[in-house]
Amino acid sequence: MFHRMVVVGVGLVGGSLALAARRRGLAKEIIGYGRGEKNLRLAQSKGIIDRYFSHEEKIPKGADLLILATPVQATVSLAASFLPSLEPGCLISDVGSVKARIVQEMERLLPSHIPFVGAHPIAGSEQWGAQAAVPDLFSGRRCILTPTRNTDADALKKMMGFWRQVGAKVEVMDANLHDRILGVVSHLPHVLAYALVNTLSQTDVDSVDLKNYCSGGFKDFTRIASSRPEIWRDICLVNRRAIGRSLGHYIKRLELLRRWIRDGEGDLLEREFAQANEVRRQIS
Repeated sequence: MFHRMVVVGVGLVGGSLALAARRRGLAKEIIGYGRGEKNLRLAQSKGIIDRYFSHEEKIPKGADLLILATPVQATVSLAASFLPSLEPGCLISDVGSVKARIVQEMERLLPSHIPFVGAHPIAGSEQWGAQAAVPDLFSGRRCILTPTRNTDADALKKMMGFWRQVGAKVEVMDANLHDRILGVVSHLPHVLAYALVNTLSQTDVDSVDLKNYCSGGFKDFTRIASSRPEIWRDICLVNRRAIGRSLGHYIKRLELLRRWIRDGEGDLLEREFAQANEVRRQIS
């Protein structure tokens, strides 16, 4: 499908995409880019990439697919730094968890002969770096593509085929709708997990180390707080409006629960918990 695939950011998602593309023969050569040479060497030793480079101007000639798999605030600036060295027809895509601003800025940046297709594979874990990459990360998982009326039709078709080949279920969605949805189902839970862990660490109960008493429930709820901090910093800043709205709704719910607990409203609490129980059962 591609002659020379360049993956910018060979971490969990970028590295897994490289492995999946290699396993399915979607790229003749896969080249990594990043600032951490230790991680790039590891990626090469694990067969994730064939070779790597660390300076934007040294991108190999003939690249026909550029995947941007970095924290979202770096996506557009990195694309701009690669742009002078890209040949006409090189397809650019990303894997960012926020889409509207990236799509808008990329369309403003790129000339017509360099197509861009925004993408977000909804797959991952709290692990990061090349050591976390696995070839089946996207199997059976949803990948949302966010084209606009300006998106090159052939490029969109090619990226749809690419993601299907690595096992993803492709869905096309408006970028703004994507950000509102992810602001609730993904970004909000990460913010809550970080906040809960820090609440634990800053709560004093007779000088007891509360971390020693965390069991399954706390660990399950806060697992995602182990995720890479700079990734979630960027997501919060770029999707601040949707996340702020979700946080507002959540805070109102917490205030309601606090009042019911304070006032001993057992029936209201049970009804609230039963409703949540039923909704949770409906989440596949």
